[in-house]
Amino acid sequence: MLTHEMALERKIQALPPDLRREVEDFIEFLLEKRQRVELEQLAVAHGWPPGFSQTAGSINDPSFVRHPQGDLEQREPMEY
Repeated sequence: MLTHEMALERKIQALPPDLRREVEDFIEFLLEKRQRVELEQLAVAHGWPPGFSQTAGSINDPSFVRHPQGDLEQREPMEY
């Protein structure tokens, strides 16, 4: 571990638990964001179009609900 990384680690550990968790969550968010960017760049380098990983046809309407699906019928157990 590099010297500046150790200094940051010590500062984070010195925080109160609630603030420490918030900082750790933010660091995790940043690392995941960087990984998504790197994966996107790799995919584009291999011929995929930019933005390919975005979900097509997703529903952003908060009023959209999944209605009850009913009960499954009881079936006889399989014999082996």
